[in-house]
Amino acid sequence: MIPMLFVVLTITFFLSHAMSINPLQSMMTGWDINIYFDEMERLGLNEPIYVQFAYYLRDFFTGNWGESYSGPFQGWSVNDVITTVLPRTLELMIIPIIITPIIAVKLGTTSAKNRMKRKDILIRSVAVVGAGFPSFWIAILLQFLFGRILYEATFFEFDIEIYNSNSVILNPSFPDMIPTPSNIFFVVFFLFLMIGGFYLIYRGNKLRKREEPSTRNYLLLFISGILICFIAIVPIMNHINTYGTKFRLLDSIIFNDPIYFWDTIAHLLLPSISMTFLSLAGITRLTRSSMLEVLDQDYIRTARAKGVPEKEIINKHALRNALIPTSNLIIGGVASALLGSLFIELIYGYSGFGNTFFFAIMNGNIPLINGCVMVATIILLSSNLLADVMYTIIDPRIIYT
Repeated sequence: MIPMLFVVLTITFFLSHAMSINPLQSMMTGWDINIYFDEMERLGLNEPIYVQFAYYLRDFFTGNWGESYSGPFQGWSVNDVITTVLPRTLELMIIPIIITPIIAVKLGTTSAKNRMKRKDILIRSVAVVGAGFPSFWIAILLQFLFGRILYEATFFEFDIEIYNSNSVILNPSFPDMIPTPSNIFFVVFFLFLMIGGFYLIYRGNKLRKREEPSTRNYLLLFISGILICFIAIVPIMNHINTYGTKFRLLDSIIFNDPIYFWDTIAHLLLPSISMTFLSLAGITRLTRSSMLEVLDQDYIRTARAKGVPEKEIINKHALRNALIPTSNLIIGGVASALLGSLFIELIYGYSGFGNTFFFAIMNGNIPLINGCVMVATIILLSSNLLADVMYTIIDPRIIYT
């Protein structure tokens, strides 16, 4: 993972510096030439390329990812920009991430159970249609449907008022300060600590249900878990009260701001539907093919010969083994959704990670480009690691040596 990260760091740096765009020249309207050279010196762009690369590696591993020097985030540090826009993309993707695998696995299982029947043909037809259309076409079609066709078909009665999400008139009641990297590190640490406390409570409850003499220690696990959760929740709540969560839905609920809550729902609805529809096809088709392969195995025929109910065969025996190849696509799809929402964000004008990344490339904003690429790389590498772990959970027979 570390060598791959270093390779991506190197390639990204040299490719971004090979761009023909000079953002300082495009910003030089009315500037004096002395100001231009002063800015070049301040940003370190007048140094030799190998010196800039050395500074770049040093700053990356020390957490100083540079300063955005163009676009709407001009003057912001790259860390602050990513902290601001990444939660918005996560918020946009949370509905497709949760709903898509559930619906797709159910559709794939139903299709496999009804092979070559009406349900199977219908599901496969929808999956082929979903896989055949690009994301931007589906998004534009939904925009046209809800923005014009329904409006005119209902004689101008279907008119949903949507607040402008960037309007300062809304004046949200939740804080807009950006936490420092150290604050983020500590809150993540206490969050994992709280998860560990909940696990101790869970283990204590499992021990309590046993009747062995050694299970009398369940009370110790209970008390330890409660104390750990109490110790962890105090700094987490203090962080939320100071900085918020940066997720507009959560912040709107926590700080009781209904205007921002409904504004966020209105802006998430169509993009989430677009992403959900686009992600269904691949998972559905792979689940179907995996289920068909598993249902032809000997142990499935043996279970049926023993009189095991068909529902139990599908849910307990076949589906668990069929999810091994599907889980890789689901987890990879989650990572791709977090980073591949570029077209959706551009079409709907959603200020998320993909939109910010696109305009950073268009403006030649080298520090922001490098920062976005590194965040994308970390997410993709982490998703591959998570997929390997999920294999062992789904199928305990898989052992890594």
